[in-house]
Amino acid sequence: MDNFFDNSRILKTVWKWKFHIGIAVFIAIIVSAIISGPAFITPKFKSTARIYPANISEVSEESTSEHLLEYLQSTDLRFKLINNFKLYDVYDIKPEGKFYKAYILDEYRRHVEYKKTNFETVEISVLDKDPVRARDMVDSLIVFVNDAIHREKAKINYELANAAKKELSVKSAEIDSIEALIDNIREETGLIDYFAQAVTATRGLMDAAAMKGDDDPARETLSHLTTKGTDLRRNLELLVDSEIKADTLRKRYEKYYNRAANKISYSKIVEHPFVADKKAHPIRWLIVFLATLGTGIISIITVLLIDYIREVKSTL
Repeated sequence: MDNFFDNSRILKTVWKWKFHIGIAVFIAIIVSAIISGPAFITPKFKSTARIYPANISEVSEESTSEHLLEYLQSTDLRFKLINNFKLYDVYDIKPEGKFYKAYILDEYRRHVEYKKTNFETVEISVLDKDPVRARDMVDSLIVFVNDAIHREKAKINYELANAAKKELSVKSAEIDSIEALIDNIREETGLIDYFAQAVTATRGLMDAAAMKGDDDPARETLSHLTTKGTDLRRNLELLVDSEIKADTLRKRYEKYYNRAANKISYSKIVEHPFVADKKAHPIRWLIVFLATLGTGIISIITVLLIDYIREVKSTL
């Protein structure tokens, strides 16, 4: 067996069978060139885009680009693209078939690819026999992922807006109640401003005493201040505090409602897709090269075995 791996014997055998090996290699070149042609393998074109996540906050340890990938890989988004471009017809898979979803998603994975780059962008690639459709599919995926993220964000923002609206409604009712109490006190007592009227009544009482004038109005005001003044002051302070809180809730409601209602972009296109003018699949030269290399190696091994077996038989 050691003789089988002898370099000189291998070279002699290859030289001896060179024409046979050459013919096999030549046939492999011709056959692989024909098989890799459009008659046997449908040419496919690739369209690619790179997008950068925008207006997306990080979730736990997941980066914004990974968050974007999660949306792109969702089954809902995949079927939306499949249905919009009728990919079941493109891939010749019947929707009423028993394993339709499994087959169509398998073909989808073969033709649509997402990956995160080293620069935190997300690359979207689509392979299709129609270069225009490939470009349009990439464009649609960018639109679909923006819509998907917006729907989720809008749902959350609407919930926050509604929560703020409910709190604002409660706070507005509280303000109305406080204002009603203040109005009642003012109607009963004529008090408007606790501190201003306390100063005025005290000065009036002192002036009346000094000038021996009528101090009844001042005493009446001070009496009202004593009995109802504290309630008035407390309710006025409570009204101011409630109005500040109501204003904060109103701003919060407007903020979340505007975020939900206004559609913003969640991806910045770094590289726009375009219609490819050169096929990406199959790589014809690679198929021919591998077929030629494989045929050459198999041919050499075959002739070495044939020659070795003949030598062994001749020695028996």
